[in-house]
Amino acid sequence: MANPVNIKINKVKDRKPEERLAWRRDYLSRKTARKTEHNVRVRENISNLRRTLRQVTATGDQAKATETLQKLQSALDKAAKVGVMHKRTAARRKSRLSKSVAALKTA
Repeated sequence: MANPVNIKINKVKDRKPEERLAWRRDYLSRKTARKTEHNVRVRENISNLRRTLRQVTATGDQAKATETLQKLQSALDKAAKVGVMHKRTAARRKSRLSKSVAALKTA
């Protein structure tokens, strides 16, 4: 039979104040790194979609521009929902991009 392993894990509330502060600093730095990585990925996705939309509107393909615009609007809404950007910023960008695609229809 295996030997029982006795591991003592100090809970945060049982630690000394200095240890508690050090633990919290480490925890928050890990959390910040995780959130930063997520935000960077979301922003890269939005910029890639904007670049694609710009290229599609330059070629004049109406159907592809509309499809890319829908994907971009969805990405902007999701970014605003989770707090990567402010909701009014997302709305402003969606409005400007919609105008550019609408101008493609009339031209």
